Amino acid sequence: MVSRLGDYAISKTPSLYHHKKINPTVDNHQQKISHLKALYHLAAADGVLSKVEGIYIKNVAERLGVNLEELINFDPKNEPTLELPDREYKIYALFHRLAIIIMIDNTVDERERHYCFTLGIKMGLHPNAVGEIIDHIMAKGSMNVTPAEVMNIFRKYLS
Repeated sequence: MVSRLGDYAISKTPSLYHHKKINPTVDNHQQKISHLKALYHLAAADGVLSKVEGIYIKNVAERLGVNLEELINFDPKNEPTLELPDREYKIYALFHRLAIIIMIDNTVDERERHYCFTLGIKMGLHPNAVGEIIDHIMAKGSMNVTPAEVMNIFRKYLS
């Protein structure tokens, strides 16, 4: 059974998610909500929202400045509509954040992997880059893959 995000306290542990607020990855509130819904839907793709996944999503919400009350009623059965920023480098960062969640609980369900790949394609990203990033994160672990590594993979596939 999938838990609600409201079941988890926010972790103040900085090691769960590092994000510099130099260039925001989303441009408006609608994009923030869309991204958080995609994170939630992806985390729940295996039918379970683990504690660490819930905490990660809440930490992302906090960093994006989204009121946690807006997260309480996310329904994992309803696939979110993607509202994406207009800059490709911002989409790369959003995909990196999505890919992190599939390994954050140290297990990868094939449904999570498949849905993460599907989200990457829906975001307009190169399929080979998406697959390579997912494989890279699975091999190194969620918190061991840097944004620079993700960007280097995307650069390989730029036309």
